[in-house]
Amino acid sequence: MRGLRIYLADGTYNGTVTMSSDSSKISAIRVTRENISNYENELGGPGVYLLLVGSNAIYVGQTGLDTIQKRIQNTHSGDIDSLWHTVLGFKFTDFTISSNELLFIENAMCEYVYAHGNRCLTTSPKKENCTRAFRKKHYHLSGVQIHTCENYIEDIKAYIAMFPAGIFPSLPELEEILHISGKKVEATAYISGNQFVVCKGSEFSITEMPSCSVHIRKHRKELMDEGKVQAGRFTEDVPFSSPSAAAACVIGGSANGLKMWLYPDGKSIKEREESTGIKQRY
Repeated sequence: MRGLRIYLADGTYNGTVTMSSDSSKISAIRVTRENISNYENELGGPGVYLLLVGSNAIYVGQTGLDTIQKRIQNTHSGDIDSLWHTVLGFKFTDFTISSNELLFIENAMCEYVYAHGNRCLTTSPKKENCTRAFRKKHYHLSGVQIHTCENYIEDIKAYIAMFPAGIFPSLPELEEILHISGKKVEATAYISGNQFVVCKGSEFSITEMPSCSVHIRKHRKELMDEGKVQAGRFTEDVPFSSPSAAAACVIGGSANGLKMWLYPDGKSIKEREESTGIKQRY
């Protein structure tokens, strides 16, 4: 990309990032849910967007009628509206782009998400239809339109590649992300040194069960008073002394974190430790 401009709002790739290029008709932004109102111009046009959900799931969407900002504030399927924490928006300067062209590009980005190991939450198109052959046949575009769309797709991929640690930059490798099991809240976490860290965007139960200890009640109140938890969700990565302390704070009650936190393969921390003979140090 020629004439690439990157703006890091807090001086790092972990905060809001905006990108543009002299050689592209697309600009890009990655911004958290709570800050999207501050970037109306960057999200004020047609385009495609990726909603980041939890630590490894992505919803791919597009809009030509609304602006990206308005579209992502509308209804999506399932629990996406309550779970997404960050948006990657790709705004087009071409306001005449057709709905079929946007669908073509959306399809390609779904294929990209599937290929890179993340969970794609978009239900249409289906995974088996996210192919170049399907796109060329299904969306009834001319050869010139297909060529233009594929150039746009390459530009989007180039922007995504500019994030040095990936689009989930504050997290370790995806295969080591754990999730909480069998409760009404959804939360993810990872092990860092001797700390157990609950990920930003994880849910936090507002209600507390009778089994919630005085110590955990106090810790939960501190997290809310410090702004680390707002509106039932973690606003930043928060370290805990143990998986059980983390789980108890998340669910608002007594918890055995060694059994409740699961790796992607479905094994609990306890099961992983028993199978490997290696115990974590918290």
